[in-house]
Amino acid sequence: MRDKLLFVAAVCLLASSAFAALDISEIGEGARPLGLGRAFVGLADDASAIFTNPAGLGRNNNLNIVSMTGQMMSDANYVMLGAADLSPIGKVGIGFVNVSVGSIPMTTIEGSGASLEVKLRSDSPYAEYNNSLIFLSYGSKLSRFLRNNAGSNFSIGTNLKFMLQGYAGGGTPMQDVAGGGMDADLGLLWDVNNWLNLGLNLKNFLPTSFGGKFVWKARGGNPEIVESIPMTTHAGARFKLIGQPGWRLNPDQKLDLLVDYESYREDNKPATWHIGTEFWPMEAIAFRVGLDQKPKAGESGVGVDNNYSAGIGLNLSGITFDYAYHQFGDVGENATHFFSIGYREGAQLIDKPVRKNLNKDKLTIPVPEIVPKPPLKQFADVAEDFWARKPIEYLATLNIMDGYSDETFRPNKEITRGELAVLLVKAKGFEIAKEVKFQFADVASQAFEAPFISLAVERGYFQGFPDGNFQPESRISRAQMAVVLAKFSGIYVKPSITTKPYADVAPDHWAAPAISADKMSGFFDYLNGQPFKPDAFFTRAEAAEIISKTPFAKKQIEKLISGKNS
Repeated sequence: MRDKLLFVAAVCLLASSAFAALDISEIGEGARPLGLGRAFVGLADDASAIFTNPAGLGRNNNLNIVSMTGQMMSDANYVMLGAADLSPIGKVGIGFVNVSVGSIPMTTIEGSGASLEVKLRSDSPYAEYNNSLIFLSYGSKLSRFLRNNAGSNFSIGTNLKFMLQGYAGGGTPMQDVAGGGMDADLGLLWDVNNWLNLGLNLKNFLPTSFGGKFVWKARGGNPEIVESIPMTTHAGARFKLIGQPGWRLNPDQKLDLLVDYESYREDNKPATWHIGTEFWPMEAIAFRVGLDQKPKAGESGVGVDNNYSAGIGLNLSGITFDYAYHQFGDVGENATHFFSIGYREGAQLIDKPVRKNLNKDKLTIPVPEIVPKPPLKQFADVAEDFWARKPIEYLATLNIMDGYSDETFRPNKEITRGELAVLLVKAKGFEIAKEVKFQFADVASQAFEAPFISLAVERGYFQGFPDGNFQPESRISRAQMAVVLAKFSGIYVKPSITTKPYADVAPDHWAAPAISADKMSGFFDYLNGQPFKPDAFFTRAEAAEIISKTPFAKKQIEKLISGKNS
């Protein structure tokens, strides 16, 4: 009973009016953010983004679901549910948070002096409190609204929120105590580089004049009460200390440090910090610790509570189980346990049929037992029995892929981003424009590869880096090549997969969907059961083998073999 009274008292103290519009979304975020001390604005990579930073919805095209249950002060029951999925206009989501307290004692004072007694009301001794919040969410990459893939490292999002709050029972004092309102959130995420993300969530930013308010309905002859909903600015950073990508590369483990700063529009509330760490020692389990600061009223004014939290998460083929322990104030009884169940990957219901059909129509190079009419260009360092000799000689003869001035091809040399851009544009047979549309600080406009790089970026095969460079001399890994190849070939890439395309490529590897799609199209048949080695650098021989299987190059090779090019 004491806990119920404390909870209701907390509600009533949040504003100067007798009743207040309590924003329950601070706790109704999910067990994962709560285990991280609510430091989630810079991460926001699952359905919890609906409640923490809607811009996070634009980070992936997967179906995400999250749910949570918990109990505060032993009597306040929390329930949360959220889901988001891709639509033609971007990622859309819906969320619901509810807190309820039952059997709240309603008392009356009888007598005076020594005979004064506090008794339960005879007409309706108990009341029930209920507060619900509904979210309609949207998130997308900024590049959806800009040309030439500009803004691809930014995501934006927004929430429209509807609030319902009221009491039932309790007799005359609580009769018709109910109200409703609405507000909105605005979110932003910036992928600064491969190890740092920055996030911002302007919570309840809608002015009262635009509908951002809560209205208690008129009761007992008194007019309705209109309350503004204070805005909160929540900024956060995610430091990817270990991972792929990350500050320290590790494809098998992931460690994130999360730091958030929250400021309040109310003058009497101090700013607070939220700090969390999430460690994935393997792809199926995560450990979390956090610090969640909250404003509190004390004898000397408004101060800050340091609430510690911890949690654990399991990811079993996309189905997630999360647990969080969270302190609330100095009272041990107020420590709360939260549980979430969710789904973080798109459904893969037709893997086998799709794989079968794609293999049936797989692109292959004909190897006829005839001598091509035009002589093939040969290289001193490409032996007669070299595994990629034919593709190398075909592409060199067609002037799609060049050798070196010393009559060598250097098949085992690792290919660079600049070389690959030239190769892709030539393989498509595009005409090269005189003007360079996309310019980069490290690519001279007069350089041979400049127009090829510009066209490759325009076609979406490559992207530049946030610092304005293209890095044409950087080597490209097999995983990076898989993503480029999927874009170049125009094959369908699933948003996510649940099975390993290769023994050394986990389903949640950042390039796994593209690797899987390329494999099913036959581009990596030359591996012949060997490990994929996603971090190994791509060679010129591999490039020749794969490019020779793409539609345009394949047609040119067929013409070459038949003598139609002569």
